[in-house]
Amino acid sequence: MILSKSRVPQLLFSSCSVNNASFSRIIIRNIQNKQKSVPEPRGQFIDPKSFLEQCGRGCNELADKFRDWEHLFTASSYEMKSEMGIPAKQRKWILSWTEHYRNGIDPYIIPIRSKKKKKK
Repeated sequence: MILSKSRVPQLLFSSCSVNNASFSRIIIRNIQNKQKSVPEPRGQFIDPKSFLEQCGRGCNELADKFRDWEHLFTASSYEMKSEMGIPAKQRKWILSWTEHYRNGIDPYIIPIRSKKKKKK
């Protein structure tokens, strides 16, 4: 039996007492309420400026937009966009490095590769 994309969610929720709409509201609510952990500063990283300098890609220019260490690790992408005016590439870069730092990986500079010219 081949299932279409529209039938899969119906089949998944057909045996449950929770309908599709309320289930998606529960998931969204849990994501919004999830508390982000704030790791303790370690090594040379004692403030947002030192952390963002080591991340690279021009993030050191944005250090003054973060109030303190806790704000750096709890700011959402939406907050960085709307309130701080941080561009998308740098938001993603900062958020990925904060997640790496939570997992025990200290930031280091990763150079941007230049594209090779195509030969005709």
